[in-house]
Amino acid sequence: MKKFVALLLCLSLSFFIVARAAKPSHAPAAAAKTTQRKATGQANAEALLNDASKALAAMIKEARADSGLDPDIARNKPFWKSTQLIARNLKTAKTGFAATNNDFFKGIAEARRAREQMKIDWQLTNSKNKHVIENGKKLGDAIALLRTNYSKEAVRKKEGGELTAIEKAEFKQLKAQQTDLLGKISKLEKSAQKDNALEKGLREIRKQAERAVTEPVTVDAYIATLYSLDVQAGLIRGYEYYVDKPWRAAYLELVDWVTGYDTWYYTWYDTVPYDWAGVETSVDVYQDITVSESLSEDEISSEESYAESGSFDMSEAEEERVAAEEEAEERINGAGNDIMAGVSDDDDEESDYSGAKDVGDEDTDDGGGE
Repeated sequence: MKKFVALLLCLSLSFFIVARAAKPSHAPAAAAKTTQRKATGQANAEALLNDASKALAAMIKEARADSGLDPDIARNKPFWKSTQLIARNLKTAKTGFAATNNDFFKGIAEARRAREQMKIDWQLTNSKNKHVIENGKKLGDAIALLRTNYSKEAVRKKEGGELTAIEKAEFKQLKAQQTDLLGKISKLEKSAQKDNALEKGLREIRKQAERAVTEPVTVDAYIATLYSLDVQAGLIRGYEYYVDKPWRAAYLELVDWVTGYDTWYYTWYDTVPYDWAGVETSVDVYQDITVSESLSEDEISSEESYAESGSFDMSEAEEERVAAEEEAEERINGAGNDIMAGVSDDDDEESDYSGAKDVGDEDTDDGGGE
């Protein structure tokens, strides 16, 4: 792993969920943070979609101008691949928004997962491009605001009350899926103990699964767990490129598991109604998501099209070469330079998933195009 800690700390939007029921020891701190924050502005769903598009376009433009981020360089391709996923899913979200259908929710959820994946993929580039980082952070902030304020989960959380019998059954099923995932992780951990990158990734994925399994059966915990899969899916997909060849096939079982979860998740939200008048309601924004660079609509469209239509897949030979380079760097730098070093569990728990009032609470670990 590369020395990425300082970079990740300067990018951050806190990405490990929190809408779950807080532990008593965390409650006073969370309350204090809420009272100290001040909103910098307001925006509705359409404005946030536009902000996300502008930030994405600005990030892509800066990355294309940086020869060190050339997509023809093998180790840059994962970053461009996840950028492509964000671009395509934001397009899906905008189409769904215009048509007032479920593509809006699907696009935002998948863009959020791709954003988490990009935070992991960014490390491979070894880049410290400040402009890409800044715009990537704004992109992540805008997507997080959309996800936590204009989703079916957000509506259910606002309704409160007790879980219905159906929701309890769904939550039980979700916990069972996470238990199954823990079993798969345990098998990989036993067979890949010398692969530092894989060990790091598995620890983070395990943390997400263990949280889900032990959550109380409450509405807040249920919604937080649904949100948490954004992070978990992004971690699983992002760490794939760090896995040594002997463990690659086994690791891909985790990627397949995410696909199975997606089937359940989209079946879930297809059954949940949504009042589209809600997208007109403005929410408080606690961080600057305005792109400083002036971009025309044609420029935004052009940059998005570049990312959407590019070919950023690594060949098998390129994957092996990048994995070998990563392994060599790990031997030189050691495993101590974890991407999450310096980020406390408390910061993780006060994340962008605690609802509108908690978004942007801490600038600690949500990297941008990093």
